[in-house]
Order: sequence, then C-alpha cells, then structure tokens
Amino acid sequence: MKICKYILGAALLAGIFFPQAEAQAQDVKLKCMEWNMKALEYRANNNVAKDISRFVAEIRNQNADIVCFNEFETQTGAMYMVEKLTEFAKELGMFPYFIFSYVKDSGHYGNCILSKYPIVNSSSVRLGMYSGADQRSAGWADILVPTDSKPEGVMVRIVCTHLDAFGGDATCLGQAKEVIEYAVAPAVAENIPVLLMGDMNCGPSSSAIREYEKTGKRLCNNSITWDNISKLDYFIGFPQSAWSCSDYQVLNSQTFYELSDHYAISGTAVLKN
Repeated sequence: MKICKYILGAALLAGIFFPQAEAQAQDVKLKCMEWNMKALEYRANNNVAKDISRFVAEIRNQNADIVCFNEFETQTGAMYMVEKLTEFAKELGMFPYFIFSYVKDSGHYGNCILSKYPIVNSSSVRLGMYSGADQRSAGWADILVPTDSKPEGVMVRIVCTHLDAFGGDATCLGQAKEVIEYAVAPAVAENIPVLLMGDMNCGPSSSAIREYEKTGKRLCNNSITWDNISKLDYFIGFPQSAWSCSDYQVLNSQTFYELSDHYAISGTAVLKN
C-alpha cells in the first residue's frame, strides 16, 4: 500500500511540476513582416487615393505580430494631410511608432513599427549621411510579449531602419555601425534580445551585413526582395545564439509585386528560452 501511495504521490508531483517546467521552457514567438511599401504608391504609382486597404489585407493574411515599414510618409500633401500610421494602427488593432527621418512638405518621412503588444519604451536616431543622398534613421520599440510562464511579458526590442541607397558600401557600413551602437548594443548589454528589420540597401556579402553578423544572426535567406533584381531586406536577431526562424519567406506573389517595388518578407522569429 505504501508503494502505491508513493507512486500516486509521484504522479501527482509530475502533474504539478511538469506543466510548470513546460511553461518555463516556452519560447517567445513573433510573426514579423518587413516591408518597404513605397509611400503607398503601388509599383505603377497609381494609388492616387493612398488607400491602405490592400496593404492591411495582406498584413492580416500573415497574422503578423510585428510590422516594420520603410519609405513611409505621413501628413504630407501626397497623403492628403492624413496621419497614415494611425490609420494603419486603427485598422489592424496594433500599437504604432513612427521613426522620423526628415520633413517632407507639410508632413514627415521615415520608418514605422507596428506591434500587437504594448510598447513600453521607444526612441530613434538620425544616422550620419556620409556620402549618401538622403537623411536616414533608425528607431526602436521595446515591447512586452506575454508567455504562459511570464504573463507580465518578456521584453524584446524591435529595431527598424532604412539605410542609404546611393552612398555605396562605405555609407551603409557607417550607418550599420550606428544602428548597432545606438539601437542594438545598449539593449543586448541589458539582456534585452533584439530583432532588427529593414531595407539595408545592400547585398548579403556587403560590409554592412557582415558587420551585423559579427554579433547577430541573419534570420532570412538570400532570395531576391527588390524589383526581381537583388536582396535588400533583412531580419537579424541579436545576440547570435538567441534567435531562430524556420518559416522565413519572401512574399513574392503577384499581389505583392503590384503593391511595391519591394516584396515584403515574413517569418516567425523564435527567442530561445
């Protein structure tokens, strides 16, 4: 009888502790999209009304938790003075953060982060121009991602940037170093994992991408993302050992071809417990 009691006790303990252990081992998973969306113009420059409905539909289809936009205009004359990021946030039920690059007529031009999870801290920096033609920026949003073991949330930093298209390898390298210095390294130093997304305007073998890979891990492949010509858009996780992604894809359907000169990229970033 004592043996039976011990067996029953062990079974009860297993029922108590094993689910907790399983919860503690749970990974953070974030379905991410990165999209240079060409200021809502469509590839053929015929979205005169700057309608967001087709973009919203594709983001919903991906069930994205995080969306990063490049080449985003808001409150400009072309946008009919409308605050377009707020419009996206309302339609998608997401938290927005606009990353300012420069003033454009009556409004602003830059990058954006949309998150399903609360943004508890955010900031941005305008990058050095070097020999580039346009002012570029990087911005970051610290979000709280709830898990079964930590319902209060696990802190993750989302970084979005768009490097210069015309300054060549040296300019992109200088800007990449600034992204690491201001946005990535401070978070990693505080044990906050980082996901960097953006249009880097340089290929996989460039100095800028190699700079990122010194401390980070690319979560994307080399498939073409821009104009059926080259790979320019990236997911990168920091630190290197923290992240994985098994379902990365370039969204290169006819629909995405029509919406921008860049295909959106998508994937589930998994933060190892």
